[in-house]
Amino acid sequence: MGKSDVIYDVVTANLTQILNSSVAGEGESSRSGLMEFSDWYANIHGYVSILVCVFGIIANFMNIVVLTQKNMVSPTNYLLTALAIADMLTMTSYVPFALYFNCLSTQDPEENHALGWVIYMLFHTCFTITSHTIAMYLTVALAVFRYIVVCHHTHGPRMCNMQRTRLTIILVIIITIIFCIPNYIMYIPAKYSTAGGYWIERTSLVTDFQRNFYYWLFGVALKVAPCVLLSVLSTLLIRAMRTAAAKRRKLKSSGRHDDSERNSEHNRTTVMLVAIVICFVITELPQGVLAFLSGINMRIFEEVYTPLGDVFDILVLVNSSVNFLLYCIMSKQFRGTFCRVFCSWHSRDKQLNGVYSCASTKTTGTQL
Repeated sequence: MGKSDVIYDVVTANLTQILNSSVAGEGESSRSGLMEFSDWYANIHGYVSILVCVFGIIANFMNIVVLTQKNMVSPTNYLLTALAIADMLTMTSYVPFALYFNCLSTQDPEENHALGWVIYMLFHTCFTITSHTIAMYLTVALAVFRYIVVCHHTHGPRMCNMQRTRLTIILVIIITIIFCIPNYIMYIPAKYSTAGGYWIERTSLVTDFQRNFYYWLFGVALKVAPCVLLSVLSTLLIRAMRTAAAKRRKLKSSGRHDDSERNSEHNRTTVMLVAIVICFVITELPQGVLAFLSGINMRIFEEVYTPLGDVFDILVLVNSSVNFLLYCIMSKQFRGTFCRVFCSWHSRDKQLNGVYSCASTKTTGTQL
């Protein structure tokens, strides 16, 4: 079965499954419906995930290009750019992993994997946990910044400036890398068979207690805690949007249509960011709860968390890919800038005929 970059311990998942399959008396009848579904989905997961990753890599590349245009520069867009880079790195690493371990081979040590692929499996697991955790806490930072801007108009621009945004991104990256160091030292490649195949084994540096404790810490600090923060901030932002909607209606009734339009664009940006936050919560919270419970009871890891590994993977990959669609749907400025950058060839043809084109569209309203 294909296991994920977001599962805390891809290696233990496979070793556990292999160990369980060797226990005497365990037959097909003892397998749960969840495990049967996992086996079925594993057959198509590699192909589905590669398609999602290709779309996501292209979409995030376009996000980065659009969000770094001069007219798009803002603290919020700076965070969104860093988020797009983290998501793109996660999916870029996943493509070779899925191609080999899901499409061309399986995560079965009996297949005599080459040393290079086993090393890549370990690198991929650690790297994607790190990059995806960075993306998650950048989303938390994004929600915090937006809350300050929306709910504290006078202090928002001063507190959420570009300098503090850059500092926030740097701190998130450094702290996440330090926190994920245990992942990098927990397993090493080792010779598995006399036929020359390699697999992985646990290092003597990590005890069972340390491993279970890190499960618990991973579930709480890297999954549940940010999801709780995002849920609270989403609630606060939704309340702020309701207040803004009431203010917009008041401005319209008093004839101040320009102020009302600016307030409306500001509100659409907040709605878009809340949608991004909610997508993260829906994807990450179930994983965090199961990772936490796995640290308490390993049977949960073996019987629930491991079989759902590929499902969690595809949810994370989809979540990393949808931001582009959200920007296009909810941000007038993003759409206008996207057309100006990527549809310039079309606009030149139209302009030669004196026809208005999307590239000549002037973006209006506030920045994201």
